[in-house]
Amino acid sequence: MKNWIFLVGFLISTAAVADVGPDDLTYRKSDPFLFCHEGQDVKLKPLRCWSPIAPYTGAWMTSPWCKPVMTYGKDWDQDDTISLKEYLRVCPKAITSGEWTGTFGGESLSPMQH
Repeated sequence: MKNWIFLVGFLISTAAVADVGPDDLTYRKSDPFLFCHEGQDVKLKPLRCWSPIAPYTGAWMTSPWCKPVMTYGKDWDQDDTISLKEYLRVCPKAITSGEWTGTFGGESLSPMQH
């Protein structure tokens, strides 16, 4: 009986810390600023199915070449689905949305290309 109680307590405590942070992003080398402002890298995935509008609100739009906007359009793939879930989980936590103020290239080039 004691082992069962320990197991339940362990599972509850594990679930409590399961909320991952922005450093656990799958895309843009875990850079939340760049990911929240631009979404997936267009150079790597030119036909992505969603784009961010106002990251701190969680607003996004479906690309015109994907379903459901285009009836016979591109189906959403695993990257589209996972990246949108990460966007909705991480980006609204910012509360407001700042602009890039760096001096080297742009946000996708600093400190390295990502």
